[in-house]
Amino acid sequence: MPTHRSDQEEIIVGATLPALLYAYYTGSPVVYISPRIPFRFDYFDAYFDLDKIVDQPDPKQFVTLDRKKLVGYSRRNLWEKLFFMLSISGQIPFADKIKAIRIEERLKLITRKTNELDFNKVRIFDDKEVQGIQKKEDGADGSYDVYDWISVHSGANHSLDFIDDIAGSAIEEIIFYPSDRIDGNHNKKDIVCVSKMTEDQLNDYRFSDTYIRFEVEKLMKEAGIRGTRNGRDQLNPEKYKYYALKLKSAERQFIKTGFSHTSDNDKVVLDSRTPEEIIRQFRGTKPTGYLGKITECLQSRISI
Repeated sequence: MPTHRSDQEEIIVGATLPALLYAYYTGSPVVYISPRIPFRFDYFDAYFDLDKIVDQPDPKQFVTLDRKKLVGYSRRNLWEKLFFMLSISGQIPFADKIKAIRIEERLKLITRKTNELDFNKVRIFDDKEVQGIQKKEDGADGSYDVYDWISVHSGANHSLDFIDDIAGSAIEEIIFYPSDRIDGNHNKKDIVCVSKMTEDQLNDYRFSDTYIRFEVEKLMKEAGIRGTRNGRDQLNPEKYKYYALKLKSAERQFIKTGFSHTSDNDKVVLDSRTPEEIIRQFRGTKPTGYLGKITECLQSRISI
């Protein structure tokens, strides 16, 4: 069984955005089983400084019910750029070949063969499928981010981009985005509904994708969104008639938040910091080695 000695103080477990940012600043290697790519419509705050990691454009403006909403750089885009830079600089040594991770006296990585890594510290950002550390009691941290993707077949043409500030509902926000089902340049919008749920709620029919779709349709009507236009009213030609809204549930995705494990070992750290907290801690720190050269080239291009 091959044993690899690491010159790094830490080995990072998990391919989340905070994990990649931590690796960018510290030079630590990253191992993971499945990458956790940020949600497609998740953004930084409009004027949050990304420390010149990427070329940061002006904030985007979206339309909500009662105001214009400004958002910053896409978290997914930052994840993709960091993953690319860390890959070509050699900080993701096993890429997607790892099938299992077990933490003992050494870090065991199962690929086509078992590899063991010596480490001073393991910093875990994503503990999914990680073995060898203590599991939390059942029910602890049973919270999920839930994404209900909804196809709109009547009522897809309107000016809204978001409905947020929704009181008395598990729904956090409703996002209207240009439909991927239609090719070319168009103004037809489908929906993704973002919710926070517990494990009990996920298994409750009152929080099913069908009931969420009913709630979305109700909120759309309250926002003044109507179905496809259906000609003029014969009694009043200046007035248009409209079909009813028609929505169809396409897919439900849910991602567990928080950690399923705990650790009282000083050499095994569970790190729950956000990307913003990582950037604030290391702001101004320059990466070293080959990654430093890549970053220097990118930043010189950004500053032109």
